[in-house]
Amino acid sequence: MNSKDIKVEFKRANGYKVMIVHLPQKMKVLSTTILNGGYSVSDTVVMVQVPIDYSNDDPESDVIKTIGELGLDPGSVCFMTAADMEKVITIVDMEYNGSSVTAIATAGVKNAVFAGELIPDHIMAQLGGGAHTINIMVIGSRPLHDIGMANAIITATEAKSAALMDCGVPGTGTTSDAVAIICPLGDGEKYAGTATNAGICLARAVRTAVKESTLKWYARTSPPDFVQLLDDRGVTLDAMWESARKLIFPNENWSEDLLKAKFLKRIEMLRQDINVNALVHAAILLEDRGNRNGLYGLDAGRFHQDPVHLLADEVLGIGLAQYITGTKGLFEYIRYDRKKPGILGELGPFLDDIVGSLIGSVMSMVYSELLEGEGSLQ
Repeated sequence: MNSKDIKVEFKRANGYKVMIVHLPQKMKVLSTTILNGGYSVSDTVVMVQVPIDYSNDDPESDVIKTIGELGLDPGSVCFMTAADMEKVITIVDMEYNGSSVTAIATAGVKNAVFAGELIPDHIMAQLGGGAHTINIMVIGSRPLHDIGMANAIITATEAKSAALMDCGVPGTGTTSDAVAIICPLGDGEKYAGTATNAGICLARAVRTAVKESTLKWYARTSPPDFVQLLDDRGVTLDAMWESARKLIFPNENWSEDLLKAKFLKRIEMLRQDINVNALVHAAILLEDRGNRNGLYGLDAGRFHQDPVHLLADEVLGIGLAQYITGTKGLFEYIRYDRKKPGILGELGPFLDDIVGSLIGSVMSMVYSELLEGEGSLQ
């Protein structure tokens, strides 16, 4: 089995973009899809692309209407996603010791989360109630026993999580992932775990496909800078400016538009600075580790309480402020850290300090530039 045996086409129906995967023949499917999930037999797999703010109490009926307009078999296995399918679709053929599979993945990871944890409110607000999804199809060349197909779901899920780790995505998956294991009819191997030829082949294909699809979604060809890393965690440039503007020093000669333009310009300049990137990245990694109960001496509950003896977050904030603009920046950082306006009040111990420091330092630079231009510092 390889991608030459599979036909993929894109159409529109019911107001949605639709991807149709035509299999070479009727095949066994075990899936967690929105329509015809569980065990089934089909020669067609469909993916419907909906808006990020999609909301429907009965999405199955929406999908049924969509495939009906296309004249497809009502037994088609159907996924749903908010990711741009044509942009992120990735198809990978893999062979290993006599096993061969084709993995097809589409990934959108804005709502990535570690299993069992909750997505922060500031990220959910950006999603508008909707969610991205990682959808995976694995099409094998050999039959699998029902047990083997169930085993393959575990292997595919582990490979997906490994791919997210490869991409630096903070999570084991998203809140709405789906997977379909597809193989020829008939009983076959009972095992498809990570120690089997079938499992190794499957895992390598899925890990590669999900990684490449995720990178297409990010549209990144190089490591992300601190602005991208913060944006991944819901701390957008707009959110930072909203926090900054709440503590602006009034001056009739400085319009808010002027201050915002200079704020964004300074942020853009700092994106090229390795030291700023390193300090912000360090805070993000420590925040992620603390959220996973991975900081020695603090359990998860204590970490979120931001206890007084946790000083490393302030040390990073102080270091960033002093590096960017010296003592002036340090005073502005302290001011923002005490008030915690806007998104700063929603962030954890390390993120609120590093983002507060970044905002305060940049605003200090903006004030100095304006005052120097007016001759007020002479």
